[in-house]
Amino acid sequence: MASSEPGLTRRGFVEGLVGSAVSAALATRCSAAEAPLPPGTSRARVVRVESPDVWNGDTRRPEVVTAMVNAGLVSFTGEPNASAAWRRIARPGMRVGFKINIMGRPFVFTSREVTDAAIEGVLVAGVKPGDITVWDRKPEVFDSSPYRPGTGRHGERVKAGSRYHDSVAAETSSGRTFIDRIPADETDVTINLPVIKDHEDAGVTGALKNIAFGCYRNRDSAHSGACDPYIAEACQHFLKVVKMPLVVLDATQGCFDGGPAPTGAQAVWRENAIYVASDPVALDTVMRDLILAKRKAAGLPDKLRQCRHIRTAAAMGLGVGDPARIDVVTVRV
Repeated sequence: MASSEPGLTRRGFVEGLVGSAVSAALATRCSAAEAPLPPGTSRARVVRVESPDVWNGDTRRPEVVTAMVNAGLVSFTGEPNASAAWRRIARPGMRVGFKINIMGRPFVFTSREVTDAAIEGVLVAGVKPGDITVWDRKPEVFDSSPYRPGTGRHGERVKAGSRYHDSVAAETSSGRTFIDRIPADETDVTINLPVIKDHEDAGVTGALKNIAFGCYRNRDSAHSGACDPYIAEACQHFLKVVKMPLVVLDATQGCFDGGPAPTGAQAVWRENAIYVASDPVALDTVMRDLILAKRKAAGLPDKLRQCRHIRTAAAMGLGVGDPARIDVVTVRV
């Protein structure tokens, strides 16, 4: 969004937005009951932010997406504004990694607008641009995507992975698997930026799979049994090695069939939403039910049994998988 005020940078716009439009929206739509749950609670909380104004034709409006991401974080943390909310996630001197998912390009991928909003948030929190890494595992997925390895528009590093830490191994049912060096060696925390889409083997792919298959070298056997228990086992290892304080799910556009890399737009839809959570199991449970509902409405086969990695992750204590114990808060921007 252009500004008529001289000298107003995009970062300045974000900070101004934090104190005005987002705060106003939340003041009218969120209540004190939406404050974050205390540690150790048996419930989980997921914030859904939706807007009818995401798109301008086939382009996402960056100012709308930024407002959505910030509104979701404010609601999730209970802080009075997005600057304070982002300071709950990041701080000066911290190395922050953003794990994107661009395998499903050109139809379903972590949009630049969502990634930019998250980068701007940690910059406001005091993280240096050179301490920010945006990455995906496979170098080939950067082709035909809006991401290019090198230095990004905010001064962040944009990198491809596939260099594995041979001394940091996860023991899984399909054998030993090794974590990528980027999250293990080059970052202190990972902010998970998955997308909403179905998967031919695992039923759905979201926060959990973006880590298990997006941060580890895997073999064909990892896909057996609908990728279960591999996904849960790899995620359990990841959470012991790397802190993951935040998941921002890009649900502006998703697919309910043909994933993880749809070849056509017939099963692609615009959900016009962003989800914010810290519990990847709870978030994937909500996402799963949304995708299954879309498949049912389209007359497609149910994939609930294929999604059993989510239940396995819950049973392993990685999060809440019971929909009755997940509180979904909706914010409109």
